[in-house]
Amino acid sequence: MTDEHHRPSRQDRNEVRGAAGVASEAVDIVSRPVQGTHEAISGTVFGALRRVGLGPASKPVQVLHDGISTGVYAAVRGISHLAGQGVGAAAALARPGDWRPITGTPTGAVLTGAINGLVGDHMVALDNDLAVPMALYTATVDDEHGELPGDPEALRAVVADHPDRDLTRLVLFVHGLGETEHAWRLYGEASAGEGYAERVASATGATPLLLRYNSGLRIADNGTALSLLLTDLFARWPEAVRRLDLVGHSMGGLVLRHACHHAVQTGQPWVAAVRRMVYLGSPHRGAPLAHRVDQLASQLSRWSNSRTWGEFLDRRSAGIRDLVTGVSDTEVPLLAHASHHAVAACLTSSAHHPLANALGDLLVPVDSAGGAVTDVEPLTSSHHFHLLNDPDVHDHLMRWLTAEDGDTDETSA
Repeated sequence: MTDEHHRPSRQDRNEVRGAAGVASEAVDIVSRPVQGTHEAISGTVFGALRRVGLGPASKPVQVLHDGISTGVYAAVRGISHLAGQGVGAAAALARPGDWRPITGTPTGAVLTGAINGLVGDHMVALDNDLAVPMALYTATVDDEHGELPGDPEALRAVVADHPDRDLTRLVLFVHGLGETEHAWRLYGEASAGEGYAERVASATGATPLLLRYNSGLRIADNGTALSLLLTDLFARWPEAVRRLDLVGHSMGGLVLRHACHHAVQTGQPWVAAVRRMVYLGSPHRGAPLAHRVDQLASQLSRWSNSRTWGEFLDRRSAGIRDLVTGVSDTEVPLLAHASHHAVAACLTSSAHHPLANALGDLLVPVDSAGGAVTDVEPLTSSHHFHLLNDPDVHDHLMRWLTAEDGDTDETSA
Protein backbone atom coordinates (compact mmCIF):
# COMPACT_ATOMS: atom_id res chain seq x y z
CA MET A 1 0.00 0.00 0.00
CA THR A 2 1.37 3.41 -0.93
CA ASP A 3 1.97 6.22 1.55
CA GLU A 4 -1.14 8.16 0.60
CA HIS A 5 -3.30 5.37 2.01
CA HIS A 6 -1.71 5.75 5.45
CA ARG A 7 -3.05 9.26 5.88
CA PRO A 8 -4.47 10.11 9.33
CA SER A 9 -8.13 9.59 10.05
CA ARG A 10 -10.66 12.35 9.62
CA GLN A 11 -10.56 13.22 13.29
CA ASP A 12 -6.79 13.85 13.19
CA ARG A 13 -6.80 16.07 10.10
CA ASN A 14 -7.35 19.81 10.01
CA GLU A 15 -9.84 20.10 7.18
CA VAL A 16 -10.20 23.88 7.46
CA ARG A 17 -6.48 24.22 6.79
CA GLY A 18 -6.93 21.82 3.88
CA ALA A 19 -9.82 23.85 2.47
CA ALA A 20 -7.74 27.03 2.63
CA GLY A 21 -5.01 25.25 0.70
CA VAL A 22 -7.49 24.04 -1.92
CA ALA A 23 -8.90 27.55 -2.38
CA SER A 24 -5.40 29.00 -2.81
CA GLU A 25 -4.46 26.28 -5.28
CA ALA A 26 -7.70 26.82 -7.22
CA VAL A 27 -6.93 30.52 -7.70
CA ASP A 28 -3.48 29.60 -8.95
CA ILE A 29 -4.79 26.94 -11.36
CA VAL A 30 -7.60 29.07 -12.82
CA SER A 31 -5.58 32.29 -13.08
CA ARG A 32 -2.93 30.75 -15.32
CA PRO A 33 -5.13 29.91 -18.35
CA VAL A 34 -6.91 33.25 -17.90
CA GLN A 35 -3.55 34.98 -17.96
CA GLY A 36 -2.51 32.92 -20.99
CA THR A 37 -5.66 33.92 -22.86
CA HIS A 38 -5.12 37.56 -21.94
CA GLU A 39 -1.54 37.41 -23.24
CA ALA A 40 -2.61 35.65 -26.45
CA ILE A 41 -5.25 38.30 -27.17
CA SER A 42 -2.92 41.21 -26.43
CA GLY A 43 -0.20 39.56 -28.51
CA THR A 44 -2.59 39.33 -31.45
CA VAL A 45 -3.57 42.99 -31.10
CA PHE A 46 0.01 44.27 -30.89
CA GLY A 47 1.02 41.93 -33.71
CA ALA A 48 -1.67 43.48 -35.92
CA LEU A 49 -0.38 46.95 -35.06
CA ARG A 50 3.13 45.95 -36.12
CA ARG A 51 1.85 44.63 -39.44
CA VAL A 52 0.24 47.98 -40.27
CA GLY A 53 3.41 49.90 -39.46
CA LEU A 54 2.58 51.02 -35.92
CA GLY A 55 5.08 48.73 -34.23
CA PRO A 56 7.51 51.41 -33.00
CA ALA A 57 4.70 53.54 -31.59
CA SER A 58 2.98 50.60 -29.89
CA LYS A 59 6.13 49.04 -28.41
CA PRO A 60 6.23 51.20 -25.24
CA VAL A 61 2.52 50.54 -24.70
CA GLN A 62 3.04 46.80 -25.09
CA VAL A 63 5.95 46.79 -22.63
CA LEU A 64 3.88 48.73 -20.09
CA HIS A 65 0.82 46.53 -20.66
CA ASP A 66 2.75 43.29 -20.31
CA GLY A 67 4.48 44.48 -17.17
CA ILE A 68 1.26 45.56 -15.50
CA SER A 69 -0.72 42.46 -16.46
CA THR A 70 2.05 40.09 -15.35
CA GLY A 71 2.26 41.93 -12.04
CA VAL A 72 -1.51 41.84 -11.51
CA TYR A 73 -1.78 38.09 -12.06
CA ALA A 74 1.27 37.47 -9.86
CA ALA A 75 -0.30 39.65 -7.15
CA VAL A 76 -3.60 37.76 -7.33
CA ARG A 77 -1.80 34.46 -6.88
CA GLY A 78 0.43 35.86 -4.16
CA ILE A 79 -2.44 37.34 -2.15
CA SER A 80 -4.40 34.11 -2.49
CA HIS A 81 -1.39 32.11 -1.30
CA LEU A 82 -0.84 34.38 1.70
CA ALA A 83 -4.53 34.30 2.59
CA GLY A 84 -4.52 30.52 2.42
CA GLN A 85 -1.46 30.37 4.64
CA GLY A 86 -3.10 32.74 7.12
CA VAL A 87 -6.29 30.75 7.39
CA GLY A 88 -4.27 27.54 7.59
CA ALA A 89 -2.12 28.92 10.40
CA ALA A 90 -5.20 30.04 12.33
CA ALA A 91 -6.78 26.63 11.89
CA ALA A 92 -3.61 24.90 13.05
CA LEU A 93 -3.67 26.91 16.31
CA ALA A 94 -7.29 26.07 17.06
CA ARG A 95 -8.12 23.58 19.78
CA PRO A 96 -9.76 20.25 18.87
CA GLY A 97 -13.47 20.86 18.59
CA ASP A 98 -13.18 24.51 17.52
CA TRP A 99 -13.59 23.45 13.87
CA ARG A 100 -16.29 21.02 12.87
CA PRO A 101 -14.90 18.57 10.28
CA ILE A 102 -16.02 19.68 6.83
CA THR A 103 -16.59 16.08 5.78
CA GLY A 104 -18.69 15.50 8.92
CA THR A 105 -21.76 16.86 7.14
CA PRO A 106 -23.35 15.46 3.97
CA THR A 107 -22.91 18.78 2.13
CA GLY A 108 -19.27 19.10 3.12
CA ALA A 109 -18.57 15.48 2.27
CA VAL A 110 -20.19 15.81 -1.17
CA LEU A 111 -18.22 18.98 -1.98
CA THR A 112 -14.98 17.42 -0.78
CA GLY A 113 -15.66 14.28 -2.81
CA ALA A 114 -16.15 16.36 -5.96
CA ILE A 115 -12.88 18.26 -5.39
CA ASN A 116 -11.01 15.02 -4.78
CA GLY A 117 -12.44 13.59 -7.97
CA LEU A 118 -11.04 16.52 -9.95
CA VAL A 119 -7.60 16.93 -8.35
CA GLY A 120 -7.38 14.35 -5.58
CA ASP A 121 -4.00 13.04 -6.66
CA HIS A 122 -2.53 16.56 -6.56
CA MET A 123 -4.00 17.04 -3.08
CA VAL A 124 -2.27 13.88 -1.88
CA ALA A 125 1.02 15.02 -3.44
CA LEU A 126 0.69 18.34 -1.57
CA ASP A 127 -0.27 16.51 1.65
CA ASN A 128 -3.48 18.54 1.81
CA ASP A 129 -5.62 17.72 4.83
CA LEU A 130 -8.76 17.69 2.69
CA ALA A 131 -7.53 14.74 0.62
CA VAL A 132 -10.02 11.96 1.36
CA PRO A 133 -8.61 8.94 3.19
CA MET A 134 -10.16 5.60 2.30
CA ALA A 135 -12.55 4.44 5.00
CA LEU A 136 -15.56 2.22 5.56
CA TYR A 137 -18.86 3.53 6.89
CA THR A 138 -22.10 1.86 7.82
CA ALA A 139 -25.61 2.95 6.97
CA THR A 140 -26.88 1.50 10.25
CA VAL A 141 -25.49 4.25 12.48
CA ASP A 142 -27.05 7.61 11.62
CA ASP A 143 -27.33 10.13 8.84
CA GLU A 144 -23.69 11.15 9.26
CA HIS A 145 -22.54 7.65 8.28
CA GLY A 146 -20.11 7.06 11.13
CA GLU A 147 -16.71 5.69 10.19
CA LEU A 148 -16.18 2.15 11.39
CA PRO A 149 -14.03 2.11 14.55
CA GLY A 150 -10.81 0.13 14.74
CA ASP A 151 -11.43 -1.53 18.09
CA PRO A 152 -13.20 -4.91 17.61
CA GLU A 153 -15.60 -4.41 20.53
CA ALA A 154 -16.49 -0.88 19.45
CA LEU A 155 -16.93 -2.23 15.94
CA ARG A 156 -19.36 -4.88 17.16
CA ALA A 157 -21.37 -2.25 19.03
CA VAL A 158 -21.66 -0.15 15.89
CA VAL A 159 -22.58 -2.82 13.34
CA ALA A 160 -24.84 -4.91 15.57
CA ASP A 161 -27.33 -2.14 16.33
CA HIS A 162 -30.13 -4.01 14.54
CA PRO A 163 -31.55 -7.16 16.20
CA ASP A 164 -31.87 -9.01 12.89
CA ARG A 165 -28.46 -8.04 11.49
CA ASP A 166 -26.48 -10.98 10.11
CA LEU A 167 -22.83 -10.19 10.82
CA THR A 168 -21.68 -13.13 8.72
CA ARG A 169 -23.03 -11.52 5.56
CA LEU A 170 -21.83 -8.17 4.21
CA VAL A 171 -22.85 -5.98 1.27
CA LEU A 172 -20.36 -3.30 0.26
CA PHE A 173 -21.39 -0.26 -1.82
CA VAL A 174 -18.64 1.68 -3.62
CA HIS A 175 -19.39 5.13 -5.11
CA GLY A 176 -18.08 6.60 -8.35
CA LEU A 177 -15.96 9.55 -9.48
CA GLY A 178 -16.38 12.72 -7.43
CA GLU A 179 -18.90 11.10 -5.10
CA THR A 180 -19.02 9.94 -1.49
CA GLU A 181 -21.11 7.38 0.35
CA HIS A 182 -23.86 10.03 0.55
CA ALA A 183 -24.43 9.71 -3.20
CA TRP A 184 -26.41 6.53 -2.64
CA ARG A 185 -29.24 8.64 -1.18
CA LEU A 186 -29.72 10.88 -4.20
CA TYR A 187 -33.28 10.96 -5.52
CA GLY A 188 -34.41 9.78 -2.10
CA GLU A 189 -37.99 10.88 -2.79
CA ALA A 190 -38.39 7.64 -4.75
CA SER A 191 -37.32 5.55 -1.75
CA ALA A 192 -38.61 7.41 1.32
CA GLY A 193 -35.14 8.83 1.91
CA GLU A 194 -33.46 5.42 2.07
CA GLY A 195 -30.69 4.17 -0.17
CA TYR A 196 -29.98 0.72 -1.55
CA ALA A 197 -27.85 -0.14 1.48
CA GLU A 198 -30.68 0.33 3.97
CA ARG A 199 -33.25 -1.46 1.83
CA VAL A 200 -31.00 -4.38 0.94
CA ALA A 201 -30.13 -4.77 4.62
CA SER A 202 -33.81 -4.81 5.57
CA ALA A 203 -34.60 -7.44 2.94
CA THR A 204 -31.62 -9.75 3.41
CA GLY A 205 -30.47 -9.11 6.98
CA ALA A 206 -26.98 -8.43 5.65
CA THR A 207 -24.77 -5.78 7.23
CA PRO A 208 -24.38 -2.89 4.75
CA LEU A 209 -21.05 -1.12 4.39
CA LEU A 210 -20.25 2.01 2.40
CA LEU A 211 -16.83 2.99 1.12
CA ARG A 212 -15.49 6.53 0.91
CA TYR A 213 -12.31 6.99 -1.12
CA ASN A 214 -10.31 9.56 -3.05
CA SER A 215 -11.61 9.05 -6.58
CA GLY A 216 -8.88 11.28 -8.00
CA LEU A 217 -6.23 8.60 -7.40
CA ARG A 218 -5.41 5.84 -9.88
CA ILE A 219 -8.20 3.27 -10.05
CA ALA A 220 -5.71 0.42 -9.62
CA ASP A 221 -4.23 2.09 -6.52
CA ASN A 222 -7.67 2.47 -4.98
CA GLY A 223 -8.35 -1.18 -5.78
CA THR A 224 -5.17 -2.24 -4.00
CA ALA A 225 -6.00 -0.07 -1.01
CA LEU A 226 -9.52 -1.51 -0.81
CA SER A 227 -8.21 -5.05 -0.99
CA LEU A 228 -5.89 -4.45 1.96
CA LEU A 229 -8.59 -2.55 3.84
CA LEU A 230 -10.95 -5.53 3.52
CA THR A 231 -8.23 -7.89 4.72
CA ASP A 232 -7.86 -5.71 7.82
CA LEU A 233 -11.65 -5.56 8.27
CA PHE A 234 -12.07 -9.32 8.07
CA ALA A 235 -9.33 -9.77 10.68
CA ARG A 236 -11.21 -7.67 13.27
CA TRP A 237 -14.81 -8.32 12.22
CA PRO A 238 -16.91 -9.74 15.11
CA GLU A 239 -17.96 -12.85 13.14
CA ALA A 240 -16.45 -15.00 10.40
CA VAL A 241 -17.83 -13.63 7.12
CA ARG A 242 -19.43 -16.31 4.96
CA ARG A 243 -20.66 -14.06 2.14
CA LEU A 244 -19.64 -10.71 0.72
CA ASP A 245 -21.56 -9.04 -2.13
CA LEU A 246 -20.11 -6.01 -3.92
CA VAL A 247 -22.00 -3.15 -5.61
CA GLY A 248 -20.23 -0.36 -7.48
CA HIS A 249 -21.49 2.73 -9.24
CA SER A 250 -19.50 4.00 -12.24
CA MET A 251 -15.79 4.13 -11.29
CA GLY A 252 -16.68 2.18 -8.15
CA GLY A 253 -17.28 -0.95 -10.20
CA LEU A 254 -13.80 -0.67 -11.71
CA VAL A 255 -12.28 -0.17 -8.25
CA LEU A 256 -14.00 -3.38 -7.16
CA ARG A 257 -12.60 -5.29 -10.13
CA HIS A 258 -9.09 -4.12 -9.29
CA ALA A 259 -9.59 -4.96 -5.61
CA CYS A 260 -10.66 -8.52 -6.40
CA HIS A 261 -7.81 -8.94 -8.88
CA HIS A 262 -5.28 -7.74 -6.31
CA ALA A 263 -6.74 -10.08 -3.70
CA VAL A 264 -6.49 -13.07 -6.03
CA GLN A 265 -2.94 -12.19 -7.09
CA THR A 266 -1.70 -11.67 -3.52
CA GLY A 267 -3.77 -14.29 -1.69
CA GLN A 268 -5.94 -11.93 0.39
CA PRO A 269 -8.44 -14.11 2.30
CA TRP A 270 -11.55 -11.93 1.98
CA VAL A 271 -12.00 -12.53 -1.75
CA ALA A 272 -13.10 -16.13 -1.14
CA ALA A 273 -16.28 -14.78 0.47
CA VAL A 274 -17.35 -12.77 -2.61
CA ARG A 275 -20.48 -14.21 -4.22
CA ARG A 276 -22.03 -11.49 -6.38
CA MET A 277 -20.71 -8.35 -8.02
CA VAL A 278 -23.06 -5.69 -9.38
CA TYR A 279 -21.94 -2.88 -11.67
CA LEU A 280 -24.18 0.17 -12.06
CA GLY A 281 -23.08 2.18 -15.10
CA SER A 282 -19.42 1.17 -14.74
CA PRO A 283 -17.36 2.08 -17.83
CA HIS A 284 -15.62 -1.27 -18.27
CA ARG A 285 -14.56 -0.27 -21.79
CA GLY A 286 -14.00 3.39 -21.04
CA ALA A 287 -16.01 6.61 -21.04
CA PRO A 288 -16.07 8.63 -24.29
CA LEU A 289 -16.40 11.93 -22.43
CA ALA A 290 -13.13 11.30 -20.61
CA HIS A 291 -11.55 10.42 -23.96
CA ARG A 292 -12.86 13.64 -25.54
CA VAL A 293 -11.35 15.72 -22.73
CA ASP A 294 -8.06 13.90 -23.25
CA GLN A 295 -8.14 14.71 -26.97
CA LEU A 296 -9.11 18.34 -26.31
CA ALA A 297 -6.23 18.80 -23.88
CA SER A 298 -3.80 17.44 -26.46
CA GLN A 299 -5.14 19.71 -29.20
CA LEU A 300 -5.10 22.84 -27.05
CA SER A 301 -1.55 22.15 -25.93
CA ARG A 302 -0.35 22.20 -29.56
CA TRP A 303 -1.37 25.82 -30.15
CA SER A 304 0.51 28.62 -28.43
CA ASN A 305 -2.64 30.73 -27.96
CA SER A 306 -4.44 27.95 -26.09
CA ARG A 307 -1.55 26.07 -24.50
CA THR A 308 -2.40 27.26 -20.99
CA TRP A 309 -5.93 25.86 -21.35
CA GLY A 310 -4.46 22.54 -22.42
CA GLU A 311 -2.26 22.65 -19.32
CA PHE A 312 -5.37 23.48 -17.28
CA LEU A 313 -7.16 20.36 -18.56
CA ASP A 314 -4.02 18.34 -17.96
CA ARG A 315 -4.41 19.06 -14.24
CA ARG A 316 -7.34 16.67 -14.16
CA SER A 317 -6.82 13.76 -11.81
CA ALA A 318 -5.29 10.38 -12.55
CA GLY A 319 -8.66 8.83 -11.73
CA ILE A 320 -10.35 10.78 -14.53
CA ARG A 321 -7.56 9.81 -16.93
CA ASP A 322 -8.06 6.13 -16.10
CA LEU A 323 -11.68 6.36 -17.24
CA VAL A 324 -10.51 6.92 -20.83
CA THR A 325 -9.80 3.22 -21.37
CA GLY A 326 -11.64 1.53 -18.50
CA VAL A 327 -10.37 -1.90 -17.45
CA SER A 328 -8.70 -4.56 -19.55
CA ASP A 329 -10.53 -7.90 -19.36
CA THR A 330 -7.20 -9.63 -19.96
CA GLU A 331 -5.18 -7.80 -17.33
CA VAL A 332 -7.99 -7.46 -14.78
CA PRO A 333 -10.42 -10.33 -15.48
CA LEU A 334 -13.78 -10.65 -13.79
CA LEU A 335 -13.55 -12.63 -10.57
CA ALA A 336 -13.93 -16.23 -11.72
CA HIS A 337 -15.92 -17.72 -8.83
CA ALA A 338 -18.44 -14.85 -8.49
CA SER A 339 -21.62 -14.06 -10.40
CA HIS A 340 -21.51 -10.75 -12.25
CA HIS A 341 -24.46 -8.48 -13.03
CA ALA A 342 -24.78 -5.00 -14.52
CA VAL A 343 -27.31 -2.24 -15.11
CA ALA A 344 -26.78 -0.04 -18.17
CA ALA A 345 -28.71 3.23 -18.30
CA CYS A 346 -29.62 5.04 -21.51
CA LEU A 347 -31.41 8.28 -22.32
CA THR A 348 -33.59 6.65 -24.96
CA SER A 349 -36.91 4.95 -24.25
CA SER A 350 -35.55 1.62 -25.45
CA ALA A 351 -32.18 -0.07 -25.12
CA HIS A 352 -32.59 -1.13 -28.75
CA HIS A 353 -33.02 2.42 -30.05
CA PRO A 354 -30.41 3.29 -32.72
CA LEU A 355 -29.05 6.05 -30.49
CA ALA A 356 -29.12 4.06 -27.24
CA ASN A 357 -25.46 3.12 -27.27
CA ALA A 358 -24.25 6.37 -28.82
CA LEU A 359 -25.94 8.49 -26.14
CA GLY A 360 -25.72 5.98 -23.34
CA ASP A 361 -26.48 7.60 -19.99
CA LEU A 362 -24.64 10.80 -21.06
CA LEU A 363 -21.37 9.53 -19.60
CA VAL A 364 -21.14 5.78 -20.26
CA PRO A 365 -22.28 3.94 -23.43
CA VAL A 366 -24.48 0.88 -23.02
CA ASP A 367 -21.87 -1.55 -24.34
CA SER A 368 -19.21 -0.14 -22.00
CA ALA A 369 -21.57 -0.44 -19.00
CA GLY A 370 -22.00 -4.11 -19.84
CA GLY A 371 -18.45 -4.94 -20.81
CA ALA A 372 -17.77 -8.65 -20.47
CA VAL A 373 -20.72 -9.13 -18.10
CA THR A 374 -23.43 -11.26 -19.70
CA ASP A 375 -26.28 -10.51 -17.28
CA VAL A 376 -27.04 -6.86 -18.12
CA GLU A 377 -30.33 -5.11 -17.35
CA PRO A 378 -31.26 -1.83 -19.12
CA LEU A 379 -32.52 1.28 -17.35
CA THR A 380 -34.24 3.30 -20.05
CA SER A 381 -35.06 7.03 -20.10
CA SER A 382 -32.46 7.57 -17.40
CA HIS A 383 -29.10 9.24 -16.97
CA HIS A 384 -25.94 8.15 -15.20
CA PHE A 385 -26.89 9.34 -11.73
CA HIS A 386 -30.36 7.80 -11.75
CA LEU A 387 -28.53 4.52 -11.20
CA LEU A 388 -27.71 5.59 -7.64
CA ASN A 389 -31.26 5.34 -6.35
CA ASP A 390 -33.92 4.01 -8.69
CA PRO A 391 -36.84 1.64 -7.97
CA ASP A 392 -36.08 -0.56 -10.98
CA VAL A 393 -32.43 -0.87 -10.02
CA HIS A 394 -33.53 -1.69 -6.50
CA ASP A 395 -35.68 -4.53 -7.86
CA HIS A 396 -32.71 -5.91 -9.77
CA LEU A 397 -30.55 -5.71 -6.64
CA MET A 398 -33.18 -7.55 -4.65
CA ARG A 399 -33.31 -10.35 -7.22
CA TRP A 400 -29.54 -10.69 -7.42
CA LEU A 401 -28.61 -10.19 -3.77
CA THR A 402 -31.40 -12.22 -2.18
CA ALA A 403 -30.60 -15.26 -4.33
CA GLU A 404 -28.74 -17.93 -2.40
CA ASP A 405 -25.67 -19.79 -3.63
CA GLY A 406 -26.49 -22.26 -6.36
CA ASP A 407 -29.63 -20.52 -7.62
CA THR A 408 -29.92 -20.96 -11.37
CA ASP A 409 -31.35 -17.56 -12.34
CA GLU A 410 -27.89 -15.97 -12.27
CA THR A 411 -25.26 -15.76 -14.94
CA SER A 412 -21.64 -16.30 -13.96
CA ALA A 413 -18.85 -14.78 -15.93
